[in-house]
Amino acid sequence: MTTTADPKRGKRLLSLILGIPIVVILLSSAVYYLAKENIINFRTVNRGTLIHPPVQLGELHPQRIDGGEFLFNRAESRWVFMVVGGQDCVDACERMLYLTRQTHTALGKKVDRVERIYLAVDGPLSPSLRDFIEAEHSDMTVLYTDGTPFLSKLKNLEINPFDPRAFYVVDPMGWVMMYYRAGDTEQETLTTLGKDVLKDMGRLIK
Repeated sequence: MTTTADPKRGKRLLSLILGIPIVVILLSSAVYYLAKENIINFRTVNRGTLIHPPVQLGELHPQRIDGGEFLFNRAESRWVFMVVGGQDCVDACERMLYLTRQTHTALGKKVDRVERIYLAVDGPLSPSLRDFIEAEHSDMTVLYTDGTPFLSKLKNLEINPFDPRAFYVVDPMGWVMMYYRAGDTEQETLTTLGKDVLKDMGRLIK
């Protein structure tokens, strides 16, 4: 006894086989879009954005106000919250100074394990910024470096290396290894971002 194949069943099977790659492509595209828009997140547990590869800040020979070089990888070296700016720091940049100050204070017992740096990339500070930092951020170390090599080293970032709504985390050996960027400078946004920073630093500083 012979049986005949069901042509409709064969067409359905063929359609299924041909449709699998299309479904995979559509799902992949959907996942990519959702990840890009941060609707879903496949990153590590870090709240900040890791820099690959990290950048060695010491190679830029950042200078202190007195002209001496700021050295890393020493017994007294600490983690760093680094705000990058210019001769002036206004609006969003000023809010990053505020965010790093509040977050630094909130470290509590670990506060001495972290220091704050303002890295000026276009020359000495203006008198108004110098007075502002002295009045509001007296614990902050001010350094200078050439902005061109700094930009070159961080040219592969997804953000502008001089983005005024961002600040960097530098490890005690001088590696710029992570950055945080605020979507805006509203207080609620900064408070949420500050909590994320504290969670990351709690894991980094043992």
